[in-house]
Amino acid sequence: MRHPLAAVAGALTALVLLFTGAGSAAAASPPRSLPPGWLDGFRIGWVPPGAGDLVTDFASEWEEVRSRTRVWESGPSDDGGYRVDLQVAIMRSPTFTDPAAVREFLINWLERDPAGWATLPYRHPDGSGFGDDDELFWLVEPGVAVRVSAPPGAVAERELHRAARSVRQGEAVPAQSGR
Repeated sequence: MRHPLAAVAGALTALVLLFTGAGSAAAASPPRSLPPGWLDGFRIGWVPPGAGDLVTDFASEWEEVRSRTRVWESGPSDDGGYRVDLQVAIMRSPTFTDPAAVREFLINWLERDPAGWATLPYRHPDGSGFGDDDELFWLVEPGVAVRVSAPPGAVAERELHRAARSVRQGEAVPAQSGR
């Protein structure tokens, strides 16, 4: 018979692995019923109720920028497709020296019009950046930036702002469900 303390320790270890995303590929894409959780050293504390149940993490690199992105999707639709509802990206690069440098990178990476895209100043509790109705980004510190975005109409603007404010570096933000 197993010792009761061993059973408790095993259960706690399983919970830690589940909530931190360690241990398996399945844990890297938590079901929507779990708290929004951690992504590359940042706590995502709130996700809008309109964000879908399919949650996936991605890692990418483009030029000198490394990104870890979590995407919430809805679907499948009648035609079998999925719709992106929300994205949170943690971006790291030595080229990120100020918010304008982050904006310049995103203009090139996303192929946006520099004259009209994300020109509104945005102030996050952790730093300054830019934004528009469906995208916010800010420089946390030199070399580290965060981007929170949603396709037009997928998430209300105030919910996008709330989701962005909930993304905090290395801070234990109480998780809240949008549902």
